[in-house]
Amino acid sequence: MRHLIIALFLCTTVWTRANAAVLAPGLYEISGKAVYVGVYNSPPRPPANNYFEPSGHRTGDLTNFPNARLKCGLHEERRIVDAPQGRLGASLYYASGERRAAVILTHGGSAETRDVGFLVPYFVCNGIDVISFDQRGTGDSIGDWFSTSPIQKADDVAAIYDAFRDDRLVDGERIGAFGGSNGGWVVPLVSLRRPLAFMILKSAPSESVLSNADYEVTMEMRGHKRSNAEIAQALSMWHTIESAANGKTSWEEADRALIAGEKQPWFAYSLMPKLPVPTPQAVSNGLHNYITYDPSVTLTSTTTPVLALYGSVDKLVDAADSYAHMGAYLKSGGDRDVTLVMLPHADHYLEASSDGWNEYDPEHFVPGYPEVMLRWLRQRGFIV
Repeated sequence: MRHLIIALFLCTTVWTRANAAVLAPGLYEISGKAVYVGVYNSPPRPPANNYFEPSGHRTGDLTNFPNARLKCGLHEERRIVDAPQGRLGASLYYASGERRAAVILTHGGSAETRDVGFLVPYFVCNGIDVISFDQRGTGDSIGDWFSTSPIQKADDVAAIYDAFRDDRLVDGERIGAFGGSNGGWVVPLVSLRRPLAFMILKSAPSESVLSNADYEVTMEMRGHKRSNAEIAQALSMWHTIESAANGKTSWEEADRALIAGEKQPWFAYSLMPKLPVPTPQAVSNGLHNYITYDPSVTLTSTTTPVLALYGSVDKLVDAADSYAHMGAYLKSGGDRDVTLVMLPHADHYLEASSDGWNEYDPEHFVPGYPEVMLRWLRQRGFIV
């Protein structure tokens, strides 16, 4: 695997790739409190600081940081990685010159760059190096994340694994992966291709892509007070397009369903992306690759130690069903290291919520997250 080292530097107080109003990733003391500050960059939104303050479990965007004092700064080693679907931009984040365990942060379903917020300094400043990369179509990565299937995303993560496995700062025997939301489909696939030392899955669906789409559309429509009849119409539109992507229905019929759906008052809440009509072959191929994935065989086959976290009021993933099936699939092969945690009153992002839609003000994570990840890693010797 060829790669190019672009830069190697120590971040101090300003994130020079963004602007002077954005703090560099690290652990800071702000107003007398320890605060993990990361950069979150999801184009077209400009980069911003995302933070976690452990004493109050506060999180969100950091817009005011008077007299911030850096306690743990990060180094970043930037690379271009060759992958089967084309180049990827990636970085290794670390705090010292020691050779340590590392975690690959795997994206969910959004246009994120390698700058994924507070998790980067949270892991690094607590003993785990971080490898993060630009989602396809963002940063230095080419392609289109929306039409990249879980299987193709697993190819990307495997290429990232190969590129950093022999790095002088990475213990190649102790590389794991974190996958949130849709990334929870990807990481178990990677575990069958590369010897991952551990997996951390956050709000990971164990249903098929199609089943999860039905749940997410239904919850979104209910959240906007749409009727059962409207929900049925929206699901019918989705099923027609899914059927076309599977080759069971013509794309002409799917295009007609899409055009008819766009005229309905419920369409804005159907989660249907803006698809061109008539639908180009490349788009239909991408949809086919994506929606045909079912994780059950993968989860039954993996033997990698896993920590899976769920929120009880998740409206993007059927947490109760995924929790039950995740455990059944992972434990079906016998004695495996499987830890499943259901966090009460937590939404998809594991933030405190009464209904899964509205976070409390001030925004904060539920008790136990994200500390549970460090505790689990420490118990298994990945953090010394």
